[in-house]
Amino acid sequence: MANTIIIPTIFSKEVIRNRDIKNVFYKHTNSDYTGELRKSGDTVTVQTLPTLSFTSGTAGAAISATDFTITSENLVIDQVEQLLVKITDEEKVQSNLELTTKVAERFAEAEARLFDEAVRDQILVTQVADIPAANKLDSGSPITLTPALAYTSILNLSTALDEQNVAEDGRVAFVSPNFANNLMQSNFLDSTDAGLNTRFKGFVGMVNGVKIVKTNALTASKEVIMLQEGAVNMVVQLNNYDVRKGTDGFYENLMAEVIYGLKIFGENAKAIAIQYVA
Repeated sequence: MANTIIIPTIFSKEVIRNRDIKNVFYKHTNSDYTGELRKSGDTVTVQTLPTLSFTSGTAGAAISATDFTITSENLVIDQVEQLLVKITDEEKVQSNLELTTKVAERFAEAEARLFDEAVRDQILVTQVADIPAANKLDSGSPITLTPALAYTSILNLSTALDEQNVAEDGRVAFVSPNFANNLMQSNFLDSTDAGLNTRFKGFVGMVNGVKIVKTNALTASKEVIMLQEGAVNMVVQLNNYDVRKGTDGFYENLMAEVIYGLKIFGENAKAIAIQYVA
């Protein structure tokens, strides 16, 4: 299918941008292993130390040994995504835009959206079974949202993480615009000057020490995801972008290839909680 190039008699150079989804998930992932991995198929192995507990005994008596078992998990670079757009010389001449530059901008948006959706789906689909059952609130009977329940849900998610011994610092809750609206209607910030200032500036704010982040990536699925920063590991190993002149015609190939991998390691799964919303 050919590209569509608009050629009116009078054509403003103004470009109306697409209403792109704001990308928020990827920036909260852990990418520490990026420098250690080189190509598709590479694997990093992470070790998990056991939890030890004292047992009752008799003073001075022999003490029974406790086995010290270190477990391991792998993060594999196994996802490959590609994109190619062909732009002919004729299309470049006919368009009054810097066509290559504008298409490159859309490549960047597509990549950012790809990363956000990958993180979201790793939590809600790929490894949702690894998240403790106690951290998946109302999974069998999702709540019907009200302002009061929006506020209560954030508190309940925090409690779920507390009970998994997750540190309180660095917690983030990702919410849909509708959930954010209900949360603001709960008046959870109005009792303080700082709260009123936050409301005035249009930010969602903090609830119980948790940063609330609004994203359209959850508009369709409606869940609320609370996690501790870095609970999801993501490695983007190869991020290639190139423009190559066609060898059999007068055109350019704008190409991109991204190779990446994600993993929620066992202990980190405890640092993720989900509130299901109808």
